[in-house]
Formats: sequence, C-alpha cells, structure tokens
Amino acid sequence: MSARLRRRRRLAALAVTSAIVASLTTACGGGSKAASAGGGCAAFEDETVTLVVPFSPGGGYDSYARMIAPELAKRLKGKVIVENQDGAGGLLAINSLVAEKPDGMKIAIMNAVGVGGGAIAGAPGVRFELDKLSYIGRVGASYHVFSTGAKSSFTTFDDVIKADKFRYGSTGPGAADFVNGHLLKEIFDLKAEILTGFKGSEENELAVTKGDVDGMTGDFDSRMPAIKSGDHRPLLLLGPERDKQLPDTPALLELELTDEQRSLAQAQVDLLAFGRPLVGPPGIPEEKLDCLRDALEQALTDKTFLDEATKTGRPINWMSGEDVDTLVQRLLNSPPAFRKILTDAYAEAK
Repeated sequence: MSARLRRRRRLAALAVTSAIVASLTTACGGGSKAASAGGGCAAFEDETVTLVVPFSPGGGYDSYARMIAPELAKRLKGKVIVENQDGAGGLLAINSLVAEKPDGMKIAIMNAVGVGGGAIAGAPGVRFELDKLSYIGRVGASYHVFSTGAKSSFTTFDDVIKADKFRYGSTGPGAADFVNGHLLKEIFDLKAEILTGFKGSEENELAVTKGDVDGMTGDFDSRMPAIKSGDHRPLLLLGPERDKQLPDTPALLELELTDEQRSLAQAQVDLLAFGRPLVGPPGIPEEKLDCLRDALEQALTDKTFLDEATKTGRPINWMSGEDVDTLVQRLLNSPPAFRKILTDAYAEAK
C-alpha cells in the first residue's frame, strides 16, 4: 500500500470519527443554539411575561399585542399579559422598559418609526441607544401612502412638487406622519406648511377630506379605507416599488431622483420598514433572547394565525430579530443629512 493511500485512509477515518463526535455532542445538547435556547426557555415556563403597549387601548398597537399575546404564551408555556402605558408618542414606555431587569419578563411593542426616529435624532427625552435594545422580531410594517382629498386640485405628486403652497396635516412631533412630512419637504424642496395639533389620524383624515388641509401620510392599511371609499386620492407610496392594490400610484424609489435625493429617500423607506418590532431592555441573556425570538417566529409564521390576522385587518409582516438588528445598523449609518432632518424635525418638540 502506498504512503499516499494510507494517508487518505487515515484522513477518511478521522473525518468519520469527527462527524460521530459532533453528532453525539449535538444530541446531548453540547453547546448548540437549540440547546441553549431550550435552556433559556425553561426560565419562562409557568412564568408571566408582560407585553407593554405604548399607547392607550383600542388602537393598532394594542390590537396587535392582544392578538399575539396568547400565541406567544403558548410557545413559552407560560402567561403573557398586556399592559398599556400611554405617553409621549410611545417614548414613555420604551424609556421605562430600558430600566427594567433584563430577564425577558417585560417586553414591549415599539412605535419604531416615531420613537426610533427620535432616537436617531437625539430628540429630547430619549433615554436609550437604539442599537442597545434587545430586538425580538418585527410584528408588522407597512409603507406609507401620501394622499389628498378626492376634491383636491392636487391630482399627482408632481402637482405637489410644483405647488407654491401645500398644507400638510400631522398629529405632531414624534409621530410618523410628522417625520414623513419633514423628509418629503426636504427631499423635494416642497413649499409645504406642516400643520400639527390633530388628536389622531382619524381627525387628520377628516380635515383632508373636508379640504381644511391638502394632504397627509399614513400607513398603508389605515389609509386604504378612505381611498377605497373615494374620499382620498393616493399620490405616492413611500416604498421601494408599487403595491398591487394601488398599481397606478408611483412609489418613492421609482421616481427620478438625484443621488442625494435617493440616499435620503432610501433612509426614509428603511425607517418605515422598521415598523412595529417587539423589543426588550438591553442585555437580555443570549439564551433567553433566542427563546423569545424562536417563540415569536413560531407564532407569527403559523399559517392559521396568519390567516386570522389578515381577516382581522392586522396583517403580519415578519422580520427576525437578527434582521431587525441589521436594519438598525443601516439606519444608524444613514447619510448625515438624514440625521439632520430628523434632528431639526424633533427640535420642534421642545
């Protein structure tokens, strides 16, 4: 037998032995992620996790939380109770959350567009760093629609760009529509006046319908009823491409943009994609965070649950906690001009 053949046989035997050892190690829970997650999940069995909603009962965030809570509890083999903690556009709840013990027993659904935008801007009152939160996974996100009243003289977004005056309605600093307004104003050099003080999107919507203001933005699902009823006219989708439900409405990133405009527009789309994540305080141990992430993914990718969520008008747009982490880093590395726009916008909240 040649030396080369003997060497090949020794290497083959070693490979087989290594494979057997690896298999036995995995089966015994020797350091695999699954085993680590299992150990973390034991901490949640028969325990109570509090899911904080940063707004009062009855809204979209509250509906999502109450829909998800029993499904998450089932996977954790414990209880999940919903607690409403309204204030400061969702900021109060996240500020309180970061002071909690990082054991995974208190988590929250976050208004990532408003609160996340505030964190990027260094807005007054933000007491956390965006990339230090423990991201469990994104529940939902939808790109926003810029719309005018059906009787408005603004029939295309190009009309808005060319206008000498445009009255844009917003609920105020910290809200997604406020951030959208400032970004669109900067990207397209709109001669727009941002009118604030509306108590909610419903009041803002009525003002647009009546013609008291010229336009507004809002998340896709919330804007569709007024569009379908004929009260509002969609002019622009703040997203990467057209939606099949609005095939004649152009998307922001398909417009002819300069490099500077496109970089700001991409950052705006990324901010909207941040959506509604479930988050925990900084420093949740890896095995517990893995368990929460796995449990949430199992719940939100279950076909029966997805079908029911769609029927109730609360569609799920899942993104893993790891992918949310990546999105956050991209946002934090957005162009300086994007951060300045956000900083100037949130400065008005002082």
